Amino acid sequence: MEYSIEVDFAPIYECVSSLTAFMNKQNHNALEAGKLWVREVQDRFAPAKILQMRDTMKATDGFNLAPYIWTCPGERSVAGFLNWLEDLSTGQLYDIAAGLKLSVPSNLPELRNRTAEALREWDSAYFQHIDPSILKGLAQEAETRRSHLNGTNNQEIYEQVTEGMRLYPNSHLKKVILIPQYHARPFVTSVIFDEVIFTHYSCDILPPAPGRPAHGLMRLTRALSDETRLYILRLLADRHLTFTEIVREVNLSKSTIHYHLIALRAAGLVIVHVDHKSTSYSLRREALNKLSGEIATYIED
Repeated sequence: MEYSIEVDFAPIYECVSSLTAFMNKQNHNALEAGKLWVREVQDRFAPAKILQMRDTMKATDGFNLAPYIWTCPGERSVAGFLNWLEDLSTGQLYDIAAGLKLSVPSNLPELRNRTAEALREWDSAYFQHIDPSILKGLAQEAETRRSHLNGTNNQEIYEQVTEGMRLYPNSHLKKVILIPQYHARPFVTSVIFDEVIFTHYSCDILPPAPGRPAHGLMRLTRALSDETRLYILRLLADRHLTFTEIVREVNLSKSTIHYHLIALRAAGLVIVHVDHKSTSYSLRREALNKLSGEIATYIED
């Protein structure tokens, strides 16, 4: 059974994404915003407030807002969405979860309240002050992607938008919601439920400085500049390998291989084959084939 694709965007999505990117310390080294952005954000908060928000994020890890954002019928600015969310009764919270067949924690109202409090803090000190071009660009990206949907090539669209993730149909999956994001570049993250998947994909909304190479070209050249990553591509040239198999073949730690795969995925150099029960990787020749042309265009332009 084929799944359908929908593209969605609202400022609250990016607010949540930016907070998550900041709080996930283990991913800071791979964030394109860099540690400079992390330090700049830290300066906006008292250390105790950051600790409080981090504790909240850990406590509410099982509560994902994407289904509620997607369901929200009214204004989906940060304040508009949070006002709606906080006004929901306990029964309404559970009804939305049940309608999407989500697993429901017993303390759902408490998780809702703590999450909303942390997001209001984040919005007040940081998110309200970001470059408005970011949200404008994300909204335009969503509108452009939406206009290209025709319902006949959903797997191809998903792979193109995510730079290499190939999502196979299964008997449960009915719909995929694609959501553009900026702060969490280069990550592509998915929240997977039985019938619906929410995939946040990275977008280069702000252009590089005049005369500087495009972000995508930099990802390609950085990914190919490392011996281990080149070896991984060689391994994937004629076969599919799981993460565990790559770890075994390369003989490095899981965390190191994870880091290398982030770089290769961000550059669009690997296909991530995702079916209902497993994930494997193979070489995505499309990115390699366009490298020389992109370099020539940049140098000669």
